[in-house]
Amino acid sequence: MNDQEITKELRKFGLTDSQALIYVLLVRRSSLRVHEIAALTGIPRSSVYESLKVLFEYGLAEEIVQNNYKVIKPYPVSSLKHNLNEKILRIQQLTANLDALDRVLTDLPAVAAQPATTVRYYKGVSGARQLFWNTLKTRNMVYVYSEWGRGRYVGMKFYENFVRESRRRDIKEQVIVNPSERVLDSIRTYTGTKISRANIETLRCLRPKDILIRGETFIYDNVYAQAYLKGEEINAFEIESSQFTQTQRSIFETLWGMAEPVSRIL
Repeated sequence: MNDQEITKELRKFGLTDSQALIYVLLVRRSSLRVHEIAALTGIPRSSVYESLKVLFEYGLAEEIVQNNYKVIKPYPVSSLKHNLNEKILRIQQLTANLDALDRVLTDLPAVAAQPATTVRYYKGVSGARQLFWNTLKTRNMVYVYSEWGRGRYVGMKFYENFVRESRRRDIKEQVIVNPSERVLDSIRTYTGTKISRANIETLRCLRPKDILIRGETFIYDNVYAQAYLKGEEINAFEIESSQFTQTQRSIFETLWGMAEPVSRIL
């Protein structure tokens, strides 16, 4: 791995190009004075001092006195682990605080009546992720029409976290699918794993001639939500309406009664 590739890797841990360049130079030379760093890198001395401050904070370098003058010595890159662990703890704490705040805000009484119907539109992966995550607010069953393969909307890493959070909040869903070979093979492979929120008992199927399922549709509380692909573009929307959602929930329950349990087909 050359210096350019090493610098690129160091940037992933929060270092700038100048900081990474100085650190690699220090590792190669074992120790250097500030004016030597400036001369070898072409970075102004004032900017070298600023970069060194960050390297000191990350535990990657230290200023020591040697032969009556100061030199900068590098430390192993593994010193970054401490900094990363602190960030992980901080994120975990913020996540816990966010969940608590979300519960508090959800329980706040409404100051004014909400409109009878509210429509929200989302686009792209970030929009689909928001729509999926919103389903975690429910305290009831989530009814779902699924084309199966949610990872293409939100990414597998996000969906794994989504499933983990669903289980933590004890979110349940009933899912109707079209029983294609692709869907059934995926159900056999992934149901019950860390990337599946549904289980065999809550999966039923209807033939496309009875209902053609496209995208991902969620019905919960007073919300009807759908994410779908239009070409390569992800589009999504939510309709918040008690009357509309009540009708959609009734339709789903009728279809659920007609649907065949997936366990009978597998």
